[in-house]
Amino acid sequence: MPLLGYDECVARLTRREFAEAVLGVLGPVALLRELRAREALAAPVRIAAGDLLARVDEASRALASGAARPAEWQARVEELASRADLDDLRRAVDLDRLSRTMTVARDWARGEHLRLGSFRFGTQVFGFARAAAITPHGHRNMASMHLVIGGELRCRQYERVRDEPGHLVLRPALDRACRSGDPTSISSERRNVHWFVATSDTAFTFDAVLDNLDPSLGRPYFIDLVDPSGAERGASAGTSRFACTPAARRPGAGATKDATAQGGAVRRPSSGYLRPT
Repeated sequence: MPLLGYDECVARLTRREFAEAVLGVLGPVALLRELRAREALAAPVRIAAGDLLARVDEASRALASGAARPAEWQARVEELASRADLDDLRRAVDLDRLSRTMTVARDWARGEHLRLGSFRFGTQVFGFARAAAITPHGHRNMASMHLVIGGELRCRQYERVRDEPGHLVLRPALDRACRSGDPTSISSERRNVHWFVATSDTAFTFDAVLDNLDPSLGRPYFIDLVDPSGAERGASAGTSRFACTPAARRPGAGATKDATAQGGAVRRPSSGYLRPT
């Protein structure tokens, strides 16, 4: 019996049969994600969560318009996040359901984008299993805030002192345990490089990401992957020189091995957070 082409197959199926066939294959993934997106903000907590989001949006629009500097945006959104009602926010993103249904990989964090309204910034939740990591990386053309809403993470941040061909010169700025209610943030001005490793069985962050701050750059944002292995002492006191590659290329084996030894496997960039370049 000759094989039928795509057009012939579709022609022989009714619209309902075709839809059922597609859902039979994609349903477990695509349908679940769509339902998550539609149910992301439960009606009883719209007002409570909306207040936080509206204030972050106000700060984000000020940054995007040039009325505020990146470091000012960071200070404002961290202040807002530190005062957030975590129970309301967890209900708003339906963390109880996400913690049961989202993929929490063993070696890297998994991100789920949320549709919480029409804001200048994007929102998502990251889920970690113990020792899973968001690999060390720097940012260009973006600012972001990360609020721990469950579990515990080792949070490391670095000041981006200088860019060199194939390298970043960094100075440690933060190395601490972040627990529920603890926010961190990054921008071009302050603590540009960060690295998260889960130290509890599971951990979750709520992220607000503002990109495309300079549309003339031609891309919404750029990610620079930092190799934590073999860092060289920098010329300036307290600095180190790290090998760096664009996010289009995965870290080398050395980065994976060393990062694992330092408390978090780094097999690949965090899915859901890094877009293809």
